[in-house]
Amino acid sequence: MLRIALVQTYHPYTQFTHVHPLGIMMIAAQARRAGFDDVRILDMKVEDWTPERCVDELVKLAPDVVGLSAMTYEAGCLHQVARELSRRLPGAIVVAGGPHPSVAADDVLADETVDFVVRGEGEFTFAELCEGLDKGRNDWSECAGLSWRRAGEIVHNPDRPPPSKLDEMPFPAWDLVDHPKYHTVPRGGVIYAHKEFATMFSSRACPWRCTYCHNSYGKTFRERSAENVLAEIDLLVKDYGVKEIVFMDDIFNFRPERAKKIARGIIDRGYKLALTFPNGFRGDILDEELVVLLKQAGMYRCMVAVESASPRIQKVMKKNLKIDKVEKIVDFIARQGVMVHGAFMLGFPTETEEEMRETIDWAAKSSFHTAAFFRVIPFKGTELFKEIEHSGYDLPKDWSAYEPYKSEINLSTVPEDKIFALRKEAYRRFYLNPKRMWRIFQSIPNKTNMLPFLTLLFARRAYAR
Repeated sequence: MLRIALVQTYHPYTQFTHVHPLGIMMIAAQARRAGFDDVRILDMKVEDWTPERCVDELVKLAPDVVGLSAMTYEAGCLHQVARELSRRLPGAIVVAGGPHPSVAADDVLADETVDFVVRGEGEFTFAELCEGLDKGRNDWSECAGLSWRRAGEIVHNPDRPPPSKLDEMPFPAWDLVDHPKYHTVPRGGVIYAHKEFATMFSSRACPWRCTYCHNSYGKTFRERSAENVLAEIDLLVKDYGVKEIVFMDDIFNFRPERAKKIARGIIDRGYKLALTFPNGFRGDILDEELVVLLKQAGMYRCMVAVESASPRIQKVMKKNLKIDKVEKIVDFIARQGVMVHGAFMLGFPTETEEEMRETIDWAAKSSFHTAAFFRVIPFKGTELFKEIEHSGYDLPKDWSAYEPYKSEINLSTVPEDKIFALRKEAYRRFYLNPKRMWRIFQSIPNKTNMLPFLTLLFARRAYAR
């Protein structure tokens, strides 16, 4: 039976936050369901490993198959690990997957140290690949979702339909990660109430078609039932001592009644969990009843993504958010005593300085406790990337330049130095407000640990390049 090692790759970046590698944890769970008991997970980010250090560990494990998962800005690390593996563990089959290989399979397979690419949601594709490898299979033409080489030529099999019945899938392989190690690193969303946390997806995909957004889960919203989500929460609380759940759904509130049922289930259990939603709600469809129920269930912080306060830019990015409704629900969330974080983006194609200032002004006057002002980055596989590529814009060939918190890719009409100055101005105007700083102090949990860290984070964003 094959020995399998799954690796979350790592490129050091300015945000220095991390959550559990749910992607490879789901891959591991499905592989074990298919009969492969010898599966290991290596998380380079939580370990802070270099590629060489990671391969040291892989050599000790001597796996038959190594799966490497990467975001776009982690592609360089993926290839470093693959090349080092080919030198030190030449018999291992190297499989790439995750958001970047899914949209850049040709680029990834141009590196001949990578043998296969699993595209899209890879649980069933990877399990089928391993079953075939275990049986000595050589022809992969019937394995949907796989990219491979036949007679030296790269072949892309048809896409595999994403799993529609999420309740029938196993829970992530929680027993394969070292839980205490995740207690000591800043997590996604940065602020936390308890160190003993777990990350969770209760659904997959978002049906809106924002030009800048990934397509990792497609555009067909698929949900786990409230009962299934609550069963995993039971497991996490009882077996792993979890006190805080970080929901990573793209749009948790798309089906409000399901979301309310989850909230009521948590309330009824009396776990007194802390809940946070760092990936966000869609603000213009978020209702007050859900906010109240989630607060009762333990929600202390959430994120509402606005991106731009300019109606024209809302149309350019195809988000078409109703800003007036967002303003009202953000005010309501804040009044409930829940910290609410705003996400904004500067630098959309054709965006002017006046439109950027419109966003900054709106954010500064809002009820958000905290906010982030990101640069617009055209990740490969997004509609925005295709638009920019077709327009002749000279995009960087170095994938590490697509790092989400520090980039000089400029798609707007505003000069680079001006955007840099506007972002610094945005952070200063937003945070150097005595009323807002007092609201943060009142609302923030775990003040002893959080306040020094947030001060450092503000300095990095407002004063450093």
